[in-house]
Amino acid sequence: MSSQRYRNTPKDPNFDLDAYIHEKANPGREPIEEAEEYDPPTAKRNFIAIGAFLVISAIWMLTAGPVSIFSDSSVDDGLNIEVNIPDINIPDIEVPAAPLPPRISFGQNTSGYVDYLAAINDAFPNQFSSSAVQGMYNTGVPIEYLSELNSAGFLNEYSYSGIIGLYTSGVPVTYLTQMSEAGVLDEFSYSGVIGLYTSGVRVGYLTQMQQAGFLDEFSYSGVIGLYTSGVSIDYLNRMNQAGYLDEFSYSGIIGLYSSGVTLDYLDRMNQAGYLDEFSYSGIIGLYNGGVDLNYLDQMNQGGYLDEFSYSGIIGLYNSGVTTEYLNSLQTNGFLDTYSYSGISGLYNAGVPVEFLEILQSRNLLDDMSYSDVIAAYQADN
Repeated sequence: MSSQRYRNTPKDPNFDLDAYIHEKANPGREPIEEAEEYDPPTAKRNFIAIGAFLVISAIWMLTAGPVSIFSDSSVDDGLNIEVNIPDINIPDIEVPAAPLPPRISFGQNTSGYVDYLAAINDAFPNQFSSSAVQGMYNTGVPIEYLSELNSAGFLNEYSYSGIIGLYTSGVPVTYLTQMSEAGVLDEFSYSGVIGLYTSGVRVGYLTQMQQAGFLDEFSYSGVIGLYTSGVSIDYLNRMNQAGYLDEFSYSGIIGLYSSGVTLDYLDRMNQAGYLDEFSYSGIIGLYNGGVDLNYLDQMNQGGYLDEFSYSGIIGLYNSGVTTEYLNSLQTNGFLDTYSYSGISGLYNAGVPVEFLEILQSRNLLDDMSYSDVIAAYQADN
């Protein structure tokens, strides 16, 4: 290949000496093409390049840049900014339902509010904040009510929300005065006073409770419950003397009193050690169910008080189920098989425990309800 390529002698005008030397020095490789001659930059070329760059930059700023005169400010630029606004929990004032006086709506009469504000500033300078004045104006608290509270010495005893609650619940200043003279006003918050008044609790009842030392034993809701349920101070005194006042909540005392549970029954339950075994509702149920304490003794000896609820004990007692029958069920492993109603049904149907053993030995008992057992027994007897 090389002999054909360089056949011409150096005398040949087309003879390439550089290529011929390269071929001889690097056999099998293509000859290196001569690089173009480097043309160094001139000042003119630099000036032209700089000018072109400035023109392109100006065009970009005017058309597509961040301050483009042609840009639309309404277009979403894809930047999302989240602003976290903290939640503000404003506690609600719970006021028992009561006939409310006519409500004056703030904003409907701007001049009326200005007159109200001026009157409060004149009568009670620097006494209330602007939010307090607006709140009392909105709820229709008249200046006269504030003046009555002030004259009676109660204006500084309550916050403006307390004043609003007292007024809108219809609590007259005279009721506050009666409570104050009886020495019981300081025992209750304004919400307590509202509850007592709207529930019709007489100040005389509060005085008796105070003299007996019971106001510290009960919350205002407890006092209201005791009063409206008709629990007498005498009953509370007897409960206290017997040591039962600390054993029951006010709802328990109300339940016992309203159900007619006597203190003698409580004494017998306490002496037998059963008072701590049952809740007040259980005691009421046992008392009204006529459950004899001897039956409880027998149940206790057999260890059945923990096996049955008080309603179960009442059901077993009233169904006449003897503890001997329970003992037989327990001995043969059938006590946990049936509920107290099932046991009562089996007992009253006369099903002996021996019949249950027969069914168990034939692998029949697991698939039978207590009514099925009764039906099977009655079919063969």
